[in-house]
Amino acid sequence: MTNVQMAIFTLMCAALSVVANLIQGVALEPSLVGIAVLLAIVLGGVIIYKLIYKLTGWKGLPTVAYICTLGTIVTVPDFLPCAAFVGSAASKVSFLGLCTPILAYAGLAVGKDMEMFKKLGWKIVVVGLFVFCGTFVGSAVIAELVLRSMAK
Repeated sequence: MTNVQMAIFTLMCAALSVVANLIQGVALEPSLVGIAVLLAIVLGGVIIYKLIYKLTGWKGLPTVAYICTLGTIVTVPDFLPCAAFVGSAASKVSFLGLCTPILAYAGLAVGKDMEMFKKLGWKIVVVGLFVFCGTFVGSAVIAELVLRSMAK
């Protein structure tokens, strides 16, 4: 993916996230501020990735690792003065509003490779069912443990 394509995709996701926030009843201004903060974190992570690759030639970690690390660092309380602002601004953005355009893009990417999907055949369906069931059971176990620990 080129830099221009990445920028267009990121801005489209941001615009769709703002629309999703508006649909869920979040006011426009907090939504725009939250999206701007998240975009700044994404841009910072991409810049870090590009700098590391340019300086060392190492492509060991994906860009998302740098974005997540940077997002974690800038929200650690009492570590940076902006942590409270970043946390409160990002909390105004709906998680589902962020996931929707990304999942739609993933669906389009899978739909584009239907020939590869057909080659995998029935085995991928079995693997998918095990993954879905395992994720559901794992989530239920974790939720049960947390709820029981909170009840004491």
